Amino acid sequence: MSFLRKIAETHQTFLDLSSIEKKNLGLIGATLFLLFFSYPYLRTTTTSLLLTHHGVKASPYAWIYSVVCLSLVVSVLNFFQKRMRSQKIYLLGAFGTSAFFLFFMSLFKWHSPQWAYPLYVLKEVYIVMLVHSVLGHLNASIDEEKAKVVYGPLGAIGSLGGILGAFSVSLFVKNLGEDSFFFLGSFLIFLTGLIFWGTNNQHVHLKDSKAKSPLDSISDIKGFVISVAAIVMLSQFVINIGNYQFNAFLNEAFKDTLGKTEFLGKIYGWINTCSLLMQLAVLPVLLKFVPPFLTHFAIPVIYGCAFFLGMSFGAGLMPMAITFIVFKGLDYSLFGAAKELLYYALTDIQKYGAKYVADMITYRLSKGLISLILIKIPSSLINGLLGVSVLAWVLCLIPLFKSYKKLHEKNDLKESS
Repeated sequence: MSFLRKIAETHQTFLDLSSIEKKNLGLIGATLFLLFFSYPYLRTTTTSLLLTHHGVKASPYAWIYSVVCLSLVVSVLNFFQKRMRSQKIYLLGAFGTSAFFLFFMSLFKWHSPQWAYPLYVLKEVYIVMLVHSVLGHLNASIDEEKAKVVYGPLGAIGSLGGILGAFSVSLFVKNLGEDSFFFLGSFLIFLTGLIFWGTNNQHVHLKDSKAKSPLDSISDIKGFVISVAAIVMLSQFVINIGNYQFNAFLNEAFKDTLGKTEFLGKIYGWINTCSLLMQLAVLPVLLKFVPPFLTHFAIPVIYGCAFFLGMSFGAGLMPMAITFIVFKGLDYSLFGAAKELLYYALTDIQKYGAKYVADMITYRLSKGLISLILIKIPSSLINGLLGVSVLAWVLCLIPLFKSYKKLHEKNDLKESS
C-alpha cells in the first residue's frame, strides 16, 4: 500500500501542473525527442568515419580537441546568457550546428579525410551544448518537487527518440546510405530550435545586462561546484575507459565503415532502451522518495560491479558492448537525473553557471584527460584505473553532500524569513 500511495502522489504532482507548465514541458519533451532521435544519425556516421580513416587511437585526440572547442562555446554562452533569452541562444546554436555539419561534410568529401576530426568534434560539442541548454531552462522554470517527477518522463521521451533513431540507422543504413541519415540529422537539429522557441520564458529571469553572468554568479559556491564537477569527471573516467575498450574491440571486429555504423546503431538503440526503462519504471519514484545521498552512492557501486562482472566473462566485443550499454544507459538516466536535482540548491543564474562548469567544460575535459592517460599507460593497467576511479567517485560524495546540505539549509532559512 505504501508503494501504491507513492505512485498516487507522483501522479497527482503531474495533475497539479499549470497549463503553462504543461505546454512548456511538452515543447521541452519534443525538443529532447528530436535531439536524441537525430543524434544517432550524426553520432554513428561521424564515429565510423573517424575510426575507419584514422583508427581507434584517433578518438582520444578528437576528445581533446572537443574540450578546446567546448570551452570557446561556453565563453560565448556565458556572455550572451544575461543579454538574450535562452530560446534565441538555442535557436542560433541549433542553426549554427546544422550549418557547420553540412560545411564540414562537404570539405570531407571533396578535400580531405582530415575533416573527419572536425565532424567528430562538432558531434561531441553540439549535443552537450544543446541538451544542457534545454535542461538549464527546465531547472530555472520549475521547482524541485516537480522536477523530481518530471525528469523521468522527460528523459524517457528523449530515450524513446534515441531508440527509434538508433534502430532506424541499424535497419536502413545499408539501403539508404550514411549520407541520407547525416543530412536528415542535420535538418532535425535546426527543427529543434524552432520548437524550443515556443517554450515559456515567464519564470526565468536571466536577461539583465547589470546582473552577474552565470560564471561570475558561482564565485561564492566554488566548493559545491567543484564537488559536482569532481563526480562528473570521475563518472566520465569510468564511462570512457569502458568506451575506449569497446571501441578497440569494435574496430577489430568490423573493418568497414558500414559494418561499424550498423553495429553502433544497435548498441545505441539498446543504450536508449536501458535508459527508457529506468526513466519510466524507476526514476519518478526513486528520485522522489529515496534520499539523494543513497542514490548517488549506489551509482558508482553499480558501475564498478558491471565492469568487473563483464570482464570476468572474458574480454571480447559482446561483454564490452553489454558493459558499455549499462554504463551509458545509467549515465543518460539515473546519474543524469540525480545530478540535475543537485542544482536545485542554487539560484537560477547559478544553475546555468554550475552547469557550464560541471556538465559542459568538465564533462568534455574529463574525456580529454582520460584520453591522454589511456594513450600513455599500458593496457594492463586500464582495469585498475577504472577501479581507482570508482573508489574516488564514492569518496567525493562526502564533501559534495556536506556542501549540498549547507546550501539547502541556507535556502530554507531564506524562504522562512
